[in-house]
Amino acid sequence: MEKNLHSNDLQEEQHVSEVDNLKVTIGKNICEYRKLANLSQIEFAEKLNYSDKAISKWERGESLPDIIVLKQIADLFGITVNDLLGQSTQKKKRSLSFKKLLKNKILVMLLSVGLVWLVATVLFVFLIMFNALTDYAWLAFIYAMPISFILCMIFTGRWKLKIPLMVFESLFVWTLALSICLTINYSNIWLLLIIGFPLQALIVFWFFYQKQKNANK
Repeated sequence: MEKNLHSNDLQEEQHVSEVDNLKVTIGKNICEYRKLANLSQIEFAEKLNYSDKAISKWERGESLPDIIVLKQIADLFGITVNDLLGQSTQKKKRSLSFKKLLKNKILVMLLSVGLVWLVATVLFVFLIMFNALTDYAWLAFIYAMPISFILCMIFTGRWKLKIPLMVFESLFVWTLALSICLTINYSNIWLLLIIGFPLQALIVFWFFYQKQKNANK
């Protein structure tokens, strides 16, 4: 009798230990995938309609989301529930993140940019065909550049991709300045490019400020 009780106690302790290990594993996986998606705990909580305190408890392994929430999390990150349950390597996680989190987003962004250049091409062709503003028709392609970078800024800003956002902001500043310089026939219009330097510095400083701010959270 005592032997059976002892055996049951051992099984119960083993079960508790396995559950605790599972909580820790799932918590670490959720945390890593969240960071790979560039989401703060508050942003992640809003997407799941949970509190950031609940997210914090999950990531610390103090509590476990139910299977429905796990499926919701997996769908959000573009992975499977097994990826959250397993002890995947960091390399595998980054590969999954790149393929599943960014692939579709990049395609959407490229399609949007492609539409801008399609409109620019159509405008150029019609201006030439109907002999309207033919001397300025080529500017359709010039202005397509800053417009394209505006779209890229919108997408990368929504996706919280800090480095690409900084790059597209910089490209927008310089291509817009270039477009204006090529449009306006004025001897000292090139001085407009000088404004780009302090703007570029502000963009870089803002990037590092945001990075430091997120690191202190």
